[in-house]
Amino acid sequence: MERVPYWNISFGLLIDILSLPALAIFGYGIYRHWLRIRQGKANIKLGLTLEALKVGPLYLRSFITRGIVGTRIYKKLFTGVAHGLLFWGMIVLTVGTVLVFANVLFGIPVFRGEFNRLCMGAFLDVAGLAALAGVLFLLIRRLFPPERLTCFKANTGFILMEVGIIAIIVTGFFIEGARIAQNGADPGSFVGNWLAAQLTGGGGLSTIHRYLWWSHGLIALALIAYIPYSPLVHLVLAPANAGLDIPVPGPKMGVVDFEAFEGEGEEETPSLGVSKLADFSRKNLLDISTCLKCGRCHEVCPAAQTGKKLSPKGVMTTLAEYLQQGKMDDESLLDTITTDAIYSCTTCAACMEACPVAVNQPNAILRMRQHLLMERSEMPEIMGQANRSLEARHHPFIGTGFGPNDWRKGLEVPIFEKGKTEYLLWIGCSIAYEERAQHVGRAMVAILKNAGVSFGILEENRCTGDPAKQMGNEFLFTEIAGQNIEEFNELGVTKVITMCPHCFNSFTRHYPLLGAKFEVIPHAVLIRNLIASGAIWLKNSGLAICYHDPCYLGRHNRLFSEPRQVVSSIGKLVEMPRNGCESFCCGAGGGNYWTEEEGTRINQTRAKEALDTGAKTIATACPFCMLMLTDGLKKFTEEQLVKDIAELVCSQMEA
Repeated sequence: MERVPYWNISFGLLIDILSLPALAIFGYGIYRHWLRIRQGKANIKLGLTLEALKVGPLYLRSFITRGIVGTRIYKKLFTGVAHGLLFWGMIVLTVGTVLVFANVLFGIPVFRGEFNRLCMGAFLDVAGLAALAGVLFLLIRRLFPPERLTCFKANTGFILMEVGIIAIIVTGFFIEGARIAQNGADPGSFVGNWLAAQLTGGGGLSTIHRYLWWSHGLIALALIAYIPYSPLVHLVLAPANAGLDIPVPGPKMGVVDFEAFEGEGEEETPSLGVSKLADFSRKNLLDISTCLKCGRCHEVCPAAQTGKKLSPKGVMTTLAEYLQQGKMDDESLLDTITTDAIYSCTTCAACMEACPVAVNQPNAILRMRQHLLMERSEMPEIMGQANRSLEARHHPFIGTGFGPNDWRKGLEVPIFEKGKTEYLLWIGCSIAYEERAQHVGRAMVAILKNAGVSFGILEENRCTGDPAKQMGNEFLFTEIAGQNIEEFNELGVTKVITMCPHCFNSFTRHYPLLGAKFEVIPHAVLIRNLIASGAIWLKNSGLAICYHDPCYLGRHNRLFSEPRQVVSSIGKLVEMPRNGCESFCCGAGGGNYWTEEEGTRINQTRAKEALDTGAKTIATACPFCMLMLTDGLKKFTEEQLVKDIAELVCSQMEA
């Protein structure tokens, strides 16, 4: 017997009519979110031009992969599978409902033949079971939550929605079973046919079917209408947030457009950085609205996991509460989050990597940090000293006994010559002013000479200004960067080699926005290229070497394979449990090289992970990581185990 829509139901079309006010309530809820988000503004320029497929402002790849498919949800296997079963199961069931509606209105024959048996029968039953399994797992997890879900504030609204979804699925199956019990088996509907066999026929069953049908429909419409007022609003906001997220890793800080602060006729000078919600950009407010409070950021944050006052979840929760309460101009925001928390961020971007809905937590934190430094002059004491050293001496290494060129004493290092030298070897501040890091510069000079590379250095070494930017001093960064760009242009610099990932990141992400035009290559990539081309020959010791991913080379710039290829050419590569995109920070980023830590030291935590691999050599490709891990290992051993890859290559290089 062919299935009859609205069997046993009088005025069944009333449900379809009621869908209109439900959708209107849904739309109004989304509109309310938009009204809050549109109060934000953008007072920075990113200036990023990407060869990425876009439709209007949406980046399609991010929109589909991270927004719709939710690829990062699957980093936690069981939770990811449960989400997938629920989401795609409900999508299929929704399509089935639309097909039923199409049959009623337009007579489309969806209840005939193989299409009915496979699609309207078996496929919908499989989808229902999948969605039910997924939502049951998620409900149980909410009832017995891990610590990351409950810290700071749990998102309790999920339980009500999950119970509602369970009610919709279960009533749907029993409606199907009651109908089949009255009308005979339905090809393909294996769940309905089984339930029908368990039910007794008669008038009572018909009445139960009718009550279940109306309950099912009304619960479904109520749930749809309530989505924008519940945590399930992420079904709409997450795809939008992912699609609007510029597909470049890292916090995407751009540069501050100081020209915006010089407009004529301004009654009041705009605030630098962010002191209240109204100062955030619309994308920041969309991030805040989208946040699920799932705590994945909290459990990977090096500050949160070592007893600091910062938790990215805690920050986003506070921002969300202010937004929900309409506190757009409340100046108490930074004091609520606290200066200590804001400056504890190492800018490692582990939170961004873990976030399943593309929230940019470091961007929000760094915007607030800019205000604390540039407007309120508030920062940790030692970091403040480093900032003043940058202003006075153009480097942040307070108390150093070294001059800018002491690192090359006894070496013949060529000076860059306009029109003659191919590469500028950028020394930066850490290699110049930290004794241990000076060996990296010396090793790199030896490698370049051995390979016959045309290179030179500046006569007067200086900093890129990156520490100033990370501390929040955007004005000082812009000043230092401008001076560097001017000298590069005068010298005709077109290619730059960096030995510090922070320098590389500033040169490639921020300097172009200030007018710089030159190619930049990290020393890890250049060394890999020299090995591959046969410009240098290495002996492979076969000894185990553990590699630590610098955050600004790895997560921020996706350079993972090149340094590993270098390590593999001189020894046996050993990985730590947390590596690649999931690598754990050394603790130096965000200007925290110049702070006194509370709680467990981040560098000691990471050093212990490296030591536990059993490797007798720990390699990295960042002078700050090398310095931090060297210091962190002092708690466990007196051996000097940490080397930069340039030092390792130099030691194994054949003449």
